Amino acid sequence: MTKRIQWSTVVLAALLLTGTRTTAQTAFDGFTMSKGELCLVAAYGEMSWTDYWEGKRLRENLNIGKFSSKQFMPMLGYGLTDRISLFATVPHISNSSDAGYMAHLKGWQDLQIEAKVQLSKTKIGKGTLSTFGTVGFSTPVSDYIPDFLPYSIGLGATTAQARIIGHYKFDKGWFGTIQTGYTAKSKIKVDRETYYTGDQFYSNKMAVPDVWDASIRAGFDNKRVRLGIQYNWMLATSGTDIRRNDMPYPGNRMNRESVAITGLLWIPGIKGLAIHAMADQTIAGRNMGKSFGWMAGLQYVFKPFQKKKNDQ
Repeated sequence: MTKRIQWSTVVLAALLLTGTRTTAQTAFDGFTMSKGELCLVAAYGEMSWTDYWEGKRLRENLNIGKFSSKQFMPMLGYGLTDRISLFATVPHISNSSDAGYMAHLKGWQDLQIEAKVQLSKTKIGKGTLSTFGTVGFSTPVSDYIPDFLPYSIGLGATTAQARIIGHYKFDKGWFGTIQTGYTAKSKIKVDRETYYTGDQFYSNKMAVPDVWDASIRAGFDNKRVRLGIQYNWMLATSGTDIRRNDMPYPGNRMNRESVAITGLLWIPGIKGLAIHAMADQTIAGRNMGKSFGWMAGLQYVFKPFQKKKNDQ
């Protein structure tokens, strides 16, 4: 059995708001928020798999059967200035399978905070090219078990991330976005004094591989709707393969490629309210489940601190 659950959580979190309007955004896309704008999001998603990659070998495990992960994703975005936006999220995750005797684990995972800065905005041809940089960190908010994969709700590592984004939008609404980032992960503490992952370790500290990730996205955006399709990949910079018929470790090398579609619709007659959805299919991997995931939710964008004209 395998799959680092945090991978799918990261994927869903990254795609959660990729369908947001020009006035609402995420740390992964090419759109901006204005000063004082607050974006509140509540979303629910599910991910499941039956086959997984043991190293590069795709197989099944009848002791697990169908593995499922359910996620509730609250998120907050705030426009600190017209060029700087802040984001925070804490997902709640519930993992289980329909075979075997493994425990069902659930709980709040990691607090993730990110800042996004617009570096440039230039009119080029029939559109506008914008560039962004993001930095962030994450850390566990509960005392969950990281070394019980695939049921663990996270890896237990504190992380630091940096990202760069390029975004070109045509005047008629079509756009393209490319982004890439690097996530550094701390060592974690596990409930064992010795373990073997290619080498024998006599310690309760385990290294978790750092990660490169990237995506290419194309879509259409106007005042009522946003639609997009994208290709995503994640590549661990170190780690080992799962040994034949063995349990996975947080220190395994976990790579992933997927394709996704996203959409957002602004609700007529209710300013700032929108529904959004996404679907994501894993198409290649290493030490991961061949998963399909979806997520849908509501978002509300408003300016709570803006003074009314009568109050000025």
